[in-house]
Amino acid sequence: MSPETTETFFDHLGKAEQPTGLGMRFIRRASERIFAFADVAPGSSVLEIGPGRGEFAELCLARKLPYHAIEPNPSLAESLRSRGANVVCSRVPPLPALDRKFDLVVMINVMEHMSGLEQALDISCQIRQVLKPGGKFLIHCPDYLSWRLHFFNCDFSHNYVTTRRRLDQLLVNAGYSDIRSRYMSGPFIGAGAVLLSSIASHMPFGALEAWFPRNPVFSRLYKLQLTLSRRVVILGHNRRSS
Repeated sequence: MSPETTETFFDHLGKAEQPTGLGMRFIRRASERIFAFADVAPGSSVLEIGPGRGEFAELCLARKLPYHAIEPNPSLAESLRSRGANVVCSRVPPLPALDRKFDLVVMINVMEHMSGLEQALDISCQIRQVLKPGGKFLIHCPDYLSWRLHFFNCDFSHNYVTTRRRLDQLLVNAGYSDIRSRYMSGPFIGAGAVLLSSIASHMPFGALEAWFPRNPVFSRLYKLQLTLSRRVVILGHNRRSS
């Protein structure tokens, strides 16, 4: 990838239509659910890979946690720095050189952007090298079994197919243990999330947005459908003795 392309990578996020008030409430509440699932202890050091607009970062910074991030887009990285985050502007994999180890590494809506199995396994193994003994690696991403073709249609950089089963196997083969996972639908969890995401997967808004791509109403409804489509949050532990 050329330097020019790297500098504009994920610019479509920054230039996209901003979420509605309801959308932002969903995003913030989902971030809180993910934070709670990670069971982050006070004072834990956190590394987030691909923080984007920084919803999870805000939770960490508000709690005065030692928070670091790796973000490939310079504009998004600078926005995080202005809020007090320590940010390295770089694409992964590979992980850039880091001068510390972490209690928690987080990838929210990032693993699906890996180019395939090799990259997904490489980054998972590299993350183990920067985790403290007992440290945790958390992944949150779309469940392809719910998203189907929307998985590829909604973002040009989606490549690695993610499901609960595939992510569990990925973490096992990268050397993680005590793996636990759950489904989410937007900010909702449990049986309600499974039911709601099942309804979302049958909504017609993706087809309507394809037929009328300039229609702002259908565009927002399609984003709502994607927001409520099922996602997986999964966490594994690093059990190395050193």
